[in-house]
Amino acid sequence: MTWQSSDWLSSNRFDNFRYVEVDKSTMKDLSETDTINETGGTIKYDALSALKVSADLPFVGNFNIGNNYLRVYSVSRLGSKETTILHATLIPSRPATDYSSASATGTLDCYSLLKLLEDAATEEPITYNAGVNATGEATLLIAKVGLPFIADLSSMTLTSPRSYDAGTSYLEICNDLLAVAGFNSLEIDSLGTVRLTKYADPATRSPVWVLRDDDEQVVFSPDVSYEFDTFHVPNKVIAVKSATNSTPLTATALNDDPASIYSTVSRGRVIAHTETVSDVEGQQALNAVAKRVLAEKSSAVESINIAHPFLPYNTGDALSLSYTKHAFSFTGVAVSKELSLSRGMLCKTRIRRFVRR
Repeated sequence: MTWQSSDWLSSNRFDNFRYVEVDKSTMKDLSETDTINETGGTIKYDALSALKVSADLPFVGNFNIGNNYLRVYSVSRLGSKETTILHATLIPSRPATDYSSASATGTLDCYSLLKLLEDAATEEPITYNAGVNATGEATLLIAKVGLPFIADLSSMTLTSPRSYDAGTSYLEICNDLLAVAGFNSLEIDSLGTVRLTKYADPATRSPVWVLRDDDEQVVFSPDVSYEFDTFHVPNKVIAVKSATNSTPLTATALNDDPASIYSTVSRGRVIAHTETVSDVEGQQALNAVAKRVLAEKSSAVESINIAHPFLPYNTGDALSLSYTKHAFSFTGVAVSKELSLSRGMLCKTRIRRFVRR
């Protein structure tokens, strides 16, 4: 029978979990391991972190899959309906084990496969010359550590050389090249495939779920934490480009609009942000950078933290909350999610949006 979206809201849903060894070379499932506790673990997703996902999984007995990976599945049942979801492909580490006369126990520290890129580093200084494709160079590093990837097409080439010191991690280089190309930082999907995706304004995304408190199926805890801090929003940007054997170039952009609550006029003081750039040519391009950065920085982060049973969405998806009891509504992007591997799969989710005024 087909699994419906409304089934996720049912209190009669039953969830259990499978932990499967994954062949490192083929990325295919091998055998299921029974040494990890079926419940009690936690998976943490954080779109703002470099590695994106991690997990803590308690085990009993002799857990040992060598250098292979581990996949976490949930199997949810509602009457005769059943659906399986793959939540993550991880690198497990067993840092410590507690032994007793009855058993051996411990907790696996599990890492995103992006850890391979974080741990790999250049052996000598490296320079990418003007004219090379930024995302293309990033994919070469990803392939070098043996990770599968999917990349959005991009013809963006560097306009000036870009250099990195010996010992710089592949992950840092990839994310820097992607930023120049207008891409998001590296992402990783549940299969362990690295994703290179073009940046899109979060405000343009439609919510994949609308959580309400004015119907029969309330799926979020009434305890909602709201945060909105405008104190550090800058109203002046100074862009600086160092120039060899000459005076550095500088450009300034100022928000002095009386209609803006962040402006020098409204606040009666200057809050400056300095941006150091390298991949620009000339004063006009630097002026444009200063204006762009001021526009990007002229916002404050508004966020909420909610708790709810599991719903199938990913960090990066838009969610909407309607809390009629407090005449409060909020639509933003889920930037983090902590998933409890137990019945109901309780989630703690942080949703944020940028407020420009």
